[in-house]
Amino acid sequence: MAKMKIAWNSIPIEYEIINALIDNRGEMLTTDLQRKLSNMYEDFSRTDLMKHLFRLEVRSFIHVVGIKKDVSKVEINKNGQFTEEIRKRIKEFMH
Repeated sequence: MAKMKIAWNSIPIEYEIINALIDNRGEMLTTDLQRKLSNMYEDFSRTDLMKHLFRLEVRSFIHVVGIKKDVSKVEINKNGQFTEEIRKRIKEFMH
């Protein structure tokens, strides 16, 4: 399990993934997402990323589409059951 580089910042990884997607207009490649999260969490591996993406996809927050052998495109599901704050941020780039 990945550890935060900043001990006092205990934001869940899934929330960071959603925020990263929103900051990138709702989609990112797994390679870019892993690079971003590796800067925030110590020992963050591809296995960690895929585990968290699977959790988010099962809960219908995201869609993951394979592009190459080790690269996938992660897209936010605009119909996911997000908080009102997240829903407003999604609407900003969807229109």
